[in-house]
Amino acid sequence: MTMISDNVDYKVDKNQDLGLFEATLSIALPTISVTRYKADRSDFKYEMRRAVEEIVGEIVEKALDDE
Repeated sequence: MTMISDNVDYKVDKNQDLGLFEATLSIALPTISVTRYKADRSDFKYEMRRAVEEIVGEIVEKALDDE
């Protein structure tokens, strides 16, 4: 694998059987903590998932930009 940083490994190869590019990304994530405030408790499931996805997305985007 191609090491991008201490916590990110990224590799792109051509899959000869499929004729397609194949990418593998491995990230060792730190603890991610998010806080949100809502009037309705049932709104948290989506909101918390979205908040964590946004943070992880930013980490992935920065790692790939730094490649």
